[in-house]
Amino acid sequence: MAHRLNELEEKLNLDFRDKELLKLALVHRSYLNEKSTAHQSNERLEFLGDSVLGAVVAEFLYRNYPSSSEGDLTDLRSALVRRETLSKWASAFELGLFLFLGKGEAATGGRTRPQILAASFEAVLGALFLDQGLEAVCTWLIPQVEAELKIILAEGRYRDYKSLLQETAQRLYRIGPVYKVVNESGPEHERIFNIEVSINEQVLAMGTGRTKQEAQQFAARDALEKLKVTNTTETLTETNS
Repeated sequence: MAHRLNELEEKLNLDFRDKELLKLALVHRSYLNEKSTAHQSNERLEFLGDSVLGAVVAEFLYRNYPSSSEGDLTDLRSALVRRETLSKWASAFELGLFLFLGKGEAATGGRTRPQILAASFEAVLGALFLDQGLEAVCTWLIPQVEAELKIILAEGRYRDYKSLLQETAQRLYRIGPVYKVVNESGPEHERIFNIEVSINEQVLAMGTGRTKQEAQQFAARDALEKLKVTNTTETLTETNS
């Protein structure tokens, strides 16, 4: 077991003083049902890591974007701490290979499941905070934040597309968009939602996500693009008149 932790530390470029903290950060709750020697999962460390992550990212944005409004800072922070970003970072370190999972969870793709990877990444952050303090967390995390932020800004992923679509619809048609769940799939802990958005009873786009909010954001983004590119505005205006 020790050599596996050492291997992970090499991938993370970290050296834990208390190896048990790192080990605990890797224990998924499904593992407790099968190993009598395991008495605690990584959920408490995940809770701590989530708070540490939010504080580090918030301070970084505050110091580095002095002219940005509270709303812009909030959108950037949300983009950086969302599940997709955290699971991406976890995957880059191959964190899933080192997780302690129950056999059922492992057999159904738990090692690549975004929700589990994101939670485990937060747990590692929590473990690092307890092991070496906030400065060590900042030293390790900030370079990842900086690199990801460049991508987010380039792709415009920080934008709140639902708010943009709401403003556009109210300005052009004096009516707001309507979101409707058209399909749900997947197990209870990993649902997939398909949501359509319409204006004036005309369906503009469909979005898919692991939460309703995520699916709505994707739907709103595609609806805005459709309004801009395909002259849907004219069609809606004619229908609305």
